[in-house]
Amino acid sequence: MRERILAAAREHFGARGFEAVSVHALAADAGVTAAMINYYFGGKRALYEATVEEAQARLHAALAATLAEGAEPERLAVAYFDFLASERWMQRLLLREVVDGGAARGPALVRPLRALLVAHFGGDPEALDIAISLFGAIAAYFIYAPVLGELVGADPLSPRALARRRRHVADLVRRITRESP
Repeated sequence: MRERILAAAREHFGARGFEAVSVHALAADAGVTAAMINYYFGGKRALYEATVEEAQARLHAALAATLAEGAEPERLAVAYFDFLASERWMQRLLLREVVDGGAARGPALVRPLRALLVAHFGGDPEALDIAISLFGAIAAYFIYAPVLGELVGADPLSPRALARRRRHVADLVRRITRESP
C-alpha cells in the first residue's frame, strides 16, 4: 500500500507540485483513503518529502551502479537519459522542488550527485562544467517535452524519438570528451 501511495504521489507532485495536489485526489488514485496517507506518511508534507527523497535515492543508485561498471562519461550520460526516460515524472518533481524549495533545498539535492561525480571524475572544474552541461541538456529534454513537440512537430517522448535522442546524447558526449583538453 505504501508503494501505491508513493507511485500516485510521484505522478501528482511531478505534474502539479506540492500546493496544487489534493490529498483526496492522490488517495483516490492510489486506491486508499486520505487517512491511509496520514497513517503511512504522517500527512501531505511528509509524503512529499518522502517522494523527493525516494526519487533522489533512486537516481543516485542508478548512476552509482553505472559508474561501478565503468566511469566513462558516455555511459553515465546514457544511464541518466535512460533513467529519466523511464521515470518521466522525476525530473519535473525535482525541478519543482528546487523552484518551490528555493535555496534551502536545492544544494541538499545536488550534494550526493556532486560527490558521485567528484569521486569518479575528480574535482576538476572543466570536468564538472562538462557534467553540468550534459546533465542539463538531458534534463531539459524531459522538462520541455511539451514545447519540443511543437518545435519538432512530433512527440518527443515517443519510443522512436527517445531512441534518436539517446543516440544523440551518446554522440554528444563522445564529441565533447574527444575535444576536451
